[in-house]
Amino acid sequence: MVTILLFMALAHQMVLCSLAAGEEIRLVNGTNRCSGTVEILYKGQWGRVCGQRWDVNDANVVCGQLGCGRAVSVQGSAHIGQGSGGRPTWLDDVGCKGTESSLTECSHGGLKHHDCLQAQDASVICSVKPNIRLVNGSGLCSGRVEVYQTGHWRTVCDDVWDLTDAAVVCRQLGCGRADSAPERAYFGQGSGPIWQDDVGCSGRECSITQCPHTGGGTYNCNHGNDAGVICSGVVLQKPSLYTDPSYSAFLHGEEVQLTCTLPSRILCNAVEFIFYLNGDSVMNVTVGSSQPRATLTKFKMDDSHQGSYSCLYRTLSNSQAISSPYSNVTKVVLLQPNISLSPPNGGMFWEPHGPEVIRGHSFSITCSIQSQYPGGLFYLDFSGSNRTATTPAVNHSASFHFPVAEYTDQGKYSCSYGVNISTRSFRSAKSELAVTIRGKI
Repeated sequence: MVTILLFMALAHQMVLCSLAAGEEIRLVNGTNRCSGTVEILYKGQWGRVCGQRWDVNDANVVCGQLGCGRAVSVQGSAHIGQGSGGRPTWLDDVGCKGTESSLTECSHGGLKHHDCLQAQDASVICSVKPNIRLVNGSGLCSGRVEVYQTGHWRTVCDDVWDLTDAAVVCRQLGCGRADSAPERAYFGQGSGPIWQDDVGCSGRECSITQCPHTGGGTYNCNHGNDAGVICSGVVLQKPSLYTDPSYSAFLHGEEVQLTCTLPSRILCNAVEFIFYLNGDSVMNVTVGSSQPRATLTKFKMDDSHQGSYSCLYRTLSNSQAISSPYSNVTKVVLLQPNISLSPPNGGMFWEPHGPEVIRGHSFSITCSIQSQYPGGLFYLDFSGSNRTATTPAVNHSASFHFPVAEYTDQGKYSCSYGVNISTRSFRSAKSELAVTIRGKI
């Protein structure tokens, strides 16, 4: 059985999405995808956000930006867990009102400040509840669009509403692509306040709240103009499971690494990869949307590591976890054969140092191996000489017969198994047996 220790990998749990300015934000080292230390990407490098002035308004912007609901806990330190040491501080003295759609819209002390202690990382725990929902549809992925803001679910005005806006909603909910953007209260009229007017998404946003818009939506819009979406829904495709090297069979001790890769990039949603060996889970790792793969780090193959490897990934669709089909590969270790000696007509003694055969008697050396790949050859080598015998495997074994034991037959014998698998030629490790020839009694 594979020991989980062999497959333990240090994996940050994170969720990230693109900012309107082309930057990215993520939460790392949290207990789930919507909690952790805040980091932003600037010029290709992840950096910290200083927590010296960090408060609930700042945290609410981050939670909303990542589609993680509202902040339920705020820490202006490394309470959840610091990121890697030596990271630059990209944002300092952040001061959000709580209504901004992204952290970079908040006031701050500028980039590349280095006067923030490592123990003062900004961190947050979000509610994980989405700030958007679909109402009155035929399923989870269609309906009237409603956005939660300041204690109310609010409808969205359909002025300039189109497929690009609907695509952001579908992506935010993990509901696939947008098939339609119905207008004029297609899914019935809502009630209460209207969220925004003239929503104009670019299509790259992770949340509808990141899209440009105007006003509160009430001056020229009513519930007869409530916007809706019809999403395709998500049917997750199988991931790809690769091995490095790509062989199906390995020698004992050879190193191998497995990588599970998404069939396509899943924007905005975190993904959990799960690796299995013979049906047992050996590693889970959660990654952000900019990391389309997870790797089972290099390990040395032995008989406990052979079998059927598989991987799948999980993500959220409208707050519900869905799983992809499995991808499978089978890996076999070419094991060391067994070697044994038998005297067809007697004349053998077992001593502490090994078998002794009486001179003049016959004996046989048998090589055998577990049933893995048929059609191979067994090689019997005699140490200290050029004597080598080769016999095809029959039922995964072969016997080498010596009709009359002579002193020249005394010595160390070794058995190995050779087989061609695909385009690779294998020769197993050797198993040894020392044979002594005793004079006639």
